[in-house]
Amino acid sequence: MTIVINDILEILEDDMVSHGLIAQYLKQLNTDALPIEELIKDALKRLLLSGNIEIGIAKMKMPDYLEFVAWNGTVDEKVSRALNAVANINEPDKEFAYWLCLKENVDRYEGHR
Repeated sequence: MTIVINDILEILEDDMVSHGLIAQYLKQLNTDALPIEELIKDALKRLLLSGNIEIGIAKMKMPDYLEFVAWNGTVDEKVSRALNAVANINEPDKEFAYWLCLKENVDRYEGHR
C-alpha cells in the first residue's frame, strides 16, 4: 500500500485527484481481488493520516478555476463521508463524489469564506 500512497502523492503534486482516479488505480493494482471499497477506505485513511492531504469537493469558481473546499472532521469522519458520497450519487457522477488535494493547495475549509 506504501507504493500506492506514494504514487497518489506524486500525482497530487500537479493537480487534485478525484475518487474515480483513485478507484481506477486501485482496481488495476488489486491482484488479490479484495473488495474495492475496502482498498479505497484504507488508501483514503492512510493518505489523510499523512497530514499532507485534505479531502473535499471542487467547485467551479470562475470559468477557468476550480475552488477546493476541504471537509471538516476527523479522518474517520471524512473517510466515512467520502464513502457515503460515492454510495449515494448517480453512476455518471461517482467519479467526482470527492476530491483529494495537497493541504497547501486548499482554497478554504467548509464554513469559511
